[in-house]
Amino acid sequence: MVFEFFKGGSDQTLEEIESTIVEMLLTNRHTFDLAINSVIGGTDPASVGEEIRRSDRSVNKAERRIRKELVVHISVRGHQADLPRVLVAMSVIKDAERIGDYAKNIWDLGHAGVDLSAADDLDALKAIRDRTSGMLADCARIYGERDSDAVHALVPVLDGWLDEYDQCLVDQMNSSRPARDAVPRALLCRYIKRITAHTINVVTSLVLPVHRLDYYDEDKVDRE
Repeated sequence: MVFEFFKGGSDQTLEEIESTIVEMLLTNRHTFDLAINSVIGGTDPASVGEEIRRSDRSVNKAERRIRKELVVHISVRGHQADLPRVLVAMSVIKDAERIGDYAKNIWDLGHAGVDLSAADDLDALKAIRDRTSGMLADCARIYGERDSDAVHALVPVLDGWLDEYDQCLVDQMNSSRPARDAVPRALLCRYIKRITAHTINVVTSLVLPVHRLDYYDEDKVDRE
């Protein structure tokens, strides 16, 4: 398994890196929950803005810290360091950071005045919220436990969701809704699609070789 090196020997630093990545993923879920509820749940965006910014900063700091620690790991271990697996870790933390950024983008919609808490499609929006939040929790668990069986079961489901979000964008472009209604929905679909794609990148890092990382970050027609 790609991250088996994190558990090798008694290298406490690498074990702590793995734990920090899990914390980043869980923080992203918290950020997403706050952000989406400021758009569809009736939460005042101003009341959660500082917490979202604080969470975003913590994820960014964790990314920088892990990068530094991985460089030190390579320097100390020298030829004994597993460079491909270090590169995988570098890729994973970038995906984790991007998940947080897109969650923050959702809050930006609420901060800009978007309020879909009384929308006629609220039930559908809540369903997307709930499954996305659950996905992020599953991602943290799967990554932390390095559960390859769960990866193989989850990825086809999430890949299907990407198609749904693409269709959502098309539907909003062809919608008779006024722009003030269609544009926020289109952006919401886009942000959640990117969150989903980066989540797939994280979990598939457990089962894909280095050269296939970010495979699911591409549109299906561009995958090779």
